[in-house]
Amino acid sequence: MKDQDVRRLKEELEKRLKADVEFEKVAKGRFRFSVVSPIFKRKTQMARQDRVWEIVDEVLTRDTSLDVSLILTFTPNELQEKSPIPG
Repeated sequence: MKDQDVRRLKEELEKRLKADVEFEKVAKGRFRFSVVSPIFKRKTQMARQDRVWEIVDEVLTRDTSLDVSLILTFTPNELQEKSPIPG
């Protein structure tokens, strides 16, 4: 995936989901994303993933979308509810 594709996907996810989006390169041309949106509140993980991948499919070509290795979805509250790590 080219840098311009990553930027375009990030911008579209942010705009359409009112989200904070971060991404990380995990291999040559492959990326993983984290999407934090209040829109995900009361939605199942399946519904969240369906919506995110609908956007991916609209923004990227099929071949380019294969370079998205993982998309994690959270609400803002879920990131604040970190469980303590057992010692």
